[in-house]
Amino acid sequence: MSVYPTGSFENELQRRIYEYVERNGAVTLAELARSIEVDGGHSDSKPARSRAYTESVPPTEDELQTCLETLQAEGYLTDIDGKFRIALSATTADLECDEGAVVIRPAHEEDRAGVVETMRTVAEDGTYVVAENVAMELDRESALVRANEARSRIVFVAILTPEPDEDEADTDSSEERTEPAATDGDVVGWLHIDAPALPALRHTAELTVGVDPQYRRQGIGSALLEYGLEWASDAGYQKLYQNVPETNGVALEFLAEHGWQRDGEHEDQYCLDGEFVDEIMLAVWPESE
Repeated sequence: MSVYPTGSFENELQRRIYEYVERNGAVTLAELARSIEVDGGHSDSKPARSRAYTESVPPTEDELQTCLETLQAEGYLTDIDGKFRIALSATTADLECDEGAVVIRPAHEEDRAGVVETMRTVAEDGTYVVAENVAMELDRESALVRANEARSRIVFVAILTPEPDEDEADTDSSEERTEPAATDGDVVGWLHIDAPALPALRHTAELTVGVDPQYRRQGIGSALLEYGLEWASDAGYQKLYQNVPETNGVALEFLAEHGWQRDGEHEDQYCLDGEFVDEIMLAVWPESE
């Protein structure tokens, strides 16, 4: 239940490439060529009273290209707009809202600012504390999506796509794209799934979801939630959970309408505007949906 390819790398170079991309989010071929090194044999010189040491050297262009092709063919990396990224097994979903077309897709590194801004907009009234905390974390980290031995963090976004003018429409219709563009509109909503790799908790993941207030009540939140639950079920997660202050009646009602159940509560967990507020724990079991 992790997208990290544990134990499946054919060689050390593949592992180092994957881990560099995973740590940095989106990197060019030139950056990989500058940054990745492999053991290149024994150095002719060695320190006094020591054994010969193994010198690290950059891989050859052919070695680097072969490993990248293999990692892409096996579904671990993808190339979007000339940058290598973690590949997610997910399609896109489309819907129409009052302001135009909305596409739901896996987030790209270029979406980071929009995701963080939307999270903070949703959380600014103080009723979505977990989302505020996630926004702080995403703002600090070096990569939006993480998939390593310790954790998997996946972000999906709802993108409001601008209506192209006639010239742009003609150009787009003549070109084929195998992956969505890295930046193709404004982030108006998000869904975040964060899962630890600890064996005892591997079947669970924490979920947060939100839509910019000015785009609510148009089906975007429901579409994001349905999209995320389907992905989580396909990924093998058996339980998703999230915690919401009791004062966030809108979120509690929304989640209840979509099958989420109360799983417990923490009394006086939050102090909001000088008042102690209970935290409501909610959960859903995707396979039962």
